[in-house]
Amino acid sequence: MKAILVMLLVSQFATLPSVQAQASTLWGSVNMNGSIVDSACAIDTGSYEQVVDMGILPVGTIRQQGQGPVHPFSITLIGCTLVPYTGSPWQAFTVTFDGPASGNWFTVSGDARGVALLLQDADGKPIYPGKSTEKQTIAPGNTVLNYGLRLVADKEPLRPGQYQSALRFKLDYY
Repeated sequence: MKAILVMLLVSQFATLPSVQAQASTLWGSVNMNGSIVDSACAIDTGSYEQVVDMGILPVGTIRQQGQGPVHPFSITLIGCTLVPYTGSPWQAFTVTFDGPASGNWFTVSGDARGVALLLQDADGKPIYPGKSTEKQTIAPGNTVLNYGLRLVADKEPLRPGQYQSALRFKLDYY
């Protein structure tokens, strides 16, 4: 009788669905890109795409002073070397900024009217759209290039509102 009872219990458990712990597997991916270039310096990733907050400026300031304050930004060059993969050693570089422009100023879009952007180097000298800066000597290691943007009155009537612009830059090595 005991043997029959044990057999009945074992057969009952054998018909229960088996319970197994399922391992959870989550998949993801990491995408990467980059480039290998023959240039004197690399541009630090924090310098590729920047946002310069120009703040809030009363119309009266532009009307009275013709310009707003300078808002600084910088471009960091890293890993600079003087020896190229081919050719003679690098000695200097220039930076060229371009974007929407009218004359010597970069233009803005948005609701605001009567203003443009003046780009300046670290010494306050204007940098004109599409024109290269003066040649600068390449120094091995890292270099920080300092610039400033200033809102200036153009020849149009002033109108308050939001504005934005996008400037691009390139470096040429010599």
